[in-house]
Amino acid sequence: MSDSDRPRFRVSADRQTARRRVRYVETSRPDDGNCTLCQLDEENPAPLDENPAMTHDSHDSEDDEAFAESTLIQAIENQLEAGEPAAAQATLNKLTLVGYEREESLQMMALVLAHEIRTMLSEDRPFDGEAYESMLRNLPELPE
Repeated sequence: MSDSDRPRFRVSADRQTARRRVRYVETSRPDDGNCTLCQLDEENPAPLDENPAMTHDSHDSEDDEAFAESTLIQAIENQLEAGEPAAAQATLNKLTLVGYEREESLQMMALVLAHEIRTMLSEDRPFDGEAYESMLRNLPELPE
């Protein structure tokens, strides 16, 4: 496919809100050499708020938390499906046997994963699989 046959794309972003969403709009307009992102900056200047965190409302924070929780639970589901680490399936079995519902068990396991990720980032070290498995085995006792 030659350059003239290839579709062109224009990036559009709304910088007036706290959320950054990018949508791709197909266009046949040839590229005139101008930077699309620079044009978007000129058309939609960033808000002049001194503290951009103040533009977030509680709804956005709840959305972020829900997204993080669902992502962590999906990671646990992936571990269970792959069978790695083996402690994930063993922990789920144990929690189910002692009376926890599957969803509640997955949430606790996701909290353990979040704790290990937070610790890993704060201490600037690689993921510690042994510590993670140890915390999983200690469930239903949650880490600090």
